[in-house]
Amino acid sequence: MSENRYAIHQSTSPGRHVTAQHMTRSDSRGISARPRAARRTNGVWTEGLLDDWEHLVKRVERGPAAHVTGCPQCDGDDGLNARDQLEALIRRGGRRGLRVSKRVQALDERFRAATTPSPFAPEAAGWWRHRNLD
Repeated sequence: MSENRYAIHQSTSPGRHVTAQHMTRSDSRGISARPRAARRTNGVWTEGLLDDWEHLVKRVERGPAAHVTGCPQCDGDDGLNARDQLEALIRRGGRRGLRVSKRVQALDERFRAATTPSPFAPEAAGWWRHRNLD
Protein backbone atom coordinates (compact mmCIF):
# COMPACT_ATOMS: atom_id res chain seq x y z
CA MET A 1 0.00 0.00 0.00
CA SER A 2 2.52 2.61 1.10
CA GLU A 3 5.05 1.49 -1.54
CA ASN A 4 2.71 2.73 -4.25
CA ARG A 5 2.33 6.11 -2.56
CA TYR A 6 6.09 6.50 -2.23
CA ALA A 7 6.63 5.52 -5.85
CA ILE A 8 4.24 8.28 -6.93
CA HIS A 9 6.12 10.90 -4.91
CA GLN A 10 9.49 9.75 -6.24
CA SER A 11 8.31 9.95 -9.85
CA THR A 12 7.39 13.62 -9.49
CA SER A 13 9.82 16.34 -8.68
CA PRO A 14 9.59 17.98 -5.24
CA GLY A 15 7.09 20.79 -5.04
CA ARG A 16 5.17 19.65 -8.13
CA HIS A 17 1.46 19.02 -7.93
CA VAL A 18 0.49 15.35 -8.30
CA THR A 19 -2.21 15.02 -10.97
CA ALA A 20 -4.87 12.38 -11.44
CA GLN A 21 -2.63 10.74 -14.02
CA HIS A 22 -0.08 10.01 -11.30
CA MET A 23 -2.42 8.97 -8.57
CA THR A 24 -5.73 7.13 -8.38
CA ARG A 25 -8.41 8.10 -5.91
CA SER A 26 -7.67 5.17 -3.58
CA ASP A 27 -3.93 5.92 -3.74
CA SER A 28 -4.62 9.40 -2.41
CA ARG A 29 -5.74 7.84 0.87
CA GLY A 30 -2.94 5.33 0.95
CA ILE A 31 -5.25 2.28 0.87
CA SER A 32 -6.01 -0.32 -1.73
CA ALA A 33 -9.10 -0.01 -3.90
CA ARG A 34 -10.96 -2.81 -2.06
CA PRO A 35 -9.55 -3.43 1.45
CA ARG A 36 -12.18 -6.06 2.28
CA ALA A 37 -14.26 -8.65 0.48
CA ALA A 38 -17.54 -7.50 -1.04
CA ARG A 39 -20.53 -7.69 1.28
CA ARG A 40 -23.26 -10.22 0.79
CA THR A 41 -26.68 -8.83 -0.06
CA ASN A 42 -28.10 -9.25 3.45
CA GLY A 43 -24.98 -9.86 5.49
CA VAL A 44 -23.92 -13.07 7.20
CA TRP A 45 -25.87 -12.36 10.39
CA THR A 46 -29.13 -11.68 8.53
CA GLU A 47 -28.74 -14.75 6.34
CA GLY A 48 -28.32 -16.86 9.49
CA LEU A 49 -31.55 -15.43 10.95
CA LEU A 50 -33.41 -16.13 7.70
CA ASP A 51 -32.04 -19.69 7.68
CA ASP A 52 -33.20 -20.27 11.28
CA TRP A 53 -36.69 -18.96 10.53
CA GLU A 54 -36.94 -21.04 7.35
CA HIS A 55 -35.72 -24.13 9.22
CA LEU A 56 -38.48 -23.75 11.81
CA VAL A 57 -41.11 -23.19 9.10
CA LYS A 58 -40.00 -26.39 7.33
CA ARG A 59 -40.09 -28.37 10.58
CA VAL A 60 -43.60 -27.16 11.36
CA GLU A 61 -44.77 -27.95 7.82
CA ARG A 62 -43.59 -31.56 8.21
CA GLY A 63 -45.93 -31.97 11.17
CA PRO A 64 -45.67 -32.75 14.89
CA ALA A 65 -43.93 -36.12 14.50
CA ALA A 66 -41.14 -34.51 12.50
CA HIS A 67 -40.91 -31.56 14.89
CA VAL A 68 -40.38 -33.49 18.15
CA THR A 69 -37.11 -35.42 18.22
CA GLY A 70 -36.42 -35.57 21.96
CA CYS A 71 -33.30 -33.47 21.59
CA PRO A 72 -33.66 -30.11 23.40
CA GLN A 73 -31.23 -28.50 20.97
CA CYS A 74 -33.20 -29.73 17.91
CA ASP A 75 -36.68 -29.11 19.30
CA GLY A 76 -35.95 -25.57 20.45
CA ASP A 77 -37.72 -22.51 19.13
CA ASP A 78 -34.63 -20.73 17.78
CA GLY A 79 -36.63 -19.87 14.67
CA LEU A 80 -39.02 -17.82 16.80
CA ASN A 81 -36.12 -15.87 18.30
CA ALA A 82 -34.73 -15.35 14.80
CA ARG A 83 -38.14 -14.09 13.66
CA ASP A 84 -38.12 -11.58 16.55
CA GLN A 85 -34.78 -10.22 15.39
CA LEU A 86 -35.87 -10.16 11.74
CA GLU A 87 -38.93 -8.11 12.74
CA ALA A 88 -36.66 -5.58 14.46
CA LEU A 89 -34.56 -5.38 11.30
CA ILE A 90 -37.67 -4.89 9.14
CA ARG A 91 -39.03 -2.15 11.43
CA ARG A 92 -35.70 -0.33 11.26
CA GLY A 93 -36.34 0.06 7.53
CA GLY A 94 -33.85 0.87 4.84
CA ARG A 95 -32.95 -1.17 1.78
CA ARG A 96 -31.93 -4.21 3.79
CA GLY A 97 -35.20 -4.08 5.74
CA LEU A 98 -37.18 -4.09 2.50
CA ARG A 99 -35.22 -7.03 1.08
CA VAL A 100 -35.62 -9.00 4.28
CA SER A 101 -39.33 -8.15 4.45
CA LYS A 102 -39.95 -9.66 1.02
CA ARG A 103 -38.25 -12.93 1.97
CA VAL A 104 -39.91 -13.09 5.38
CA GLN A 105 -43.42 -12.54 3.97
CA ALA A 106 -43.29 -15.78 1.97
CA LEU A 107 -42.09 -17.73 5.03
CA ASP A 108 -44.74 -16.07 7.21
CA GLU A 109 -47.52 -17.23 4.89
CA ARG A 110 -46.22 -20.80 5.03
CA PHE A 111 -45.94 -20.60 8.84
CA ARG A 112 -49.52 -19.34 9.20
CA ALA A 113 -50.78 -22.15 6.97
CA ALA A 114 -48.93 -24.82 8.97
CA THR A 115 -49.83 -23.60 12.48
CA THR A 116 -52.96 -22.83 14.51
CA PRO A 117 -53.65 -19.79 16.73
CA SER A 118 -52.64 -20.10 20.40
CA PRO A 119 -54.82 -18.39 23.03
CA PHE A 120 -52.07 -18.54 25.69
CA ALA A 121 -49.30 -16.61 23.97
CA PRO A 122 -47.72 -13.62 25.76
CA GLU A 123 -49.22 -10.22 24.99
CA ALA A 124 -46.06 -8.38 23.97
CA ALA A 125 -44.83 -11.02 21.52
CA GLY A 126 -45.23 -10.90 17.73
CA TRP A 127 -48.03 -12.81 15.99
CA TRP A 128 -45.67 -15.76 15.29
CA ARG A 129 -45.49 -16.37 19.04
CA HIS A 130 -49.28 -16.66 19.15
CA ARG A 131 -49.26 -19.89 17.11
CA ASN A 132 -49.25 -23.57 18.11
CA LEU A 133 -46.37 -25.41 16.45
CA ASP A 134 -48.30 -28.68 16.11
